[in-house]
Amino acid sequence: MTKNNTFFSLLICALLFSGCAKTTLDTEIKTTPPGATVTIDGLKSTEVTPFKHPFDFSTGQEEYKLLFAKEGYFEQELVINRSLPSLSDREISVSLTPSPLWEATTTSPATNSWVQVPVGADLDARNAWQIMIDAAIKRSSNVKELNYESGYLQTKYTVRKFETKNGEFLLRCQLIATLVSSEPLIYRIKDVAEWSGNGVQWHPYNRIFHEHAEMITEIQDRLRSN
Repeated sequence: MTKNNTFFSLLICALLFSGCAKTTLDTEIKTTPPGATVTIDGLKSTEVTPFKHPFDFSTGQEEYKLLFAKEGYFEQELVINRSLPSLSDREISVSLTPSPLWEATTTSPATNSWVQVPVGADLDARNAWQIMIDAAIKRSSNVKELNYESGYLQTKYTVRKFETKNGEFLLRCQLIATLVSSEPLIYRIKDVAEWSGNGVQWHPYNRIFHEHAEMITEIQDRLRSN
């Protein structure tokens, strides 16, 4: 074999090995902000961004579907294939969109869950009832149902609309209070929180409006006072 033929054979082998190596791309996955989980073809990552992941195109798989998720931000999907420009730099970077629903709400133990509130010994049933009414009217929509004899209070929904790049979203919150015991005097309260994309189908949401959280805190603090 001549020197030229040997050179070209080695060159072809090198190119073949190079091509095979590039079918598995060890890529850094980043998000802004960091700390997002990534589900790749249905398998959730054990790490949060940024982290490295090998994308193997040698098996004939043409693309991968990625789903990015982080609390306080909308989920975001991305489909990648070998022709994605950023893969040549071994990097995928995604900017997450903040959720205005998250920013308008906060956490509370009473979100979609009953919280029991024992009434302090210095308060009688009438005064305790008035405290709940005052707190509800101060920070929510009008009272929907009120029955002192049965100890039941329900406000109308506080509803807000949010325009986002993912469409229109509705969020609503409603306070419910019921009498558990007359002796000792105990109430339980819950704030129902739900979101909807069409105003017809509603789904539980794990946060409530700030003013509803303040209302619940006031009821708890004032009823428990001694």
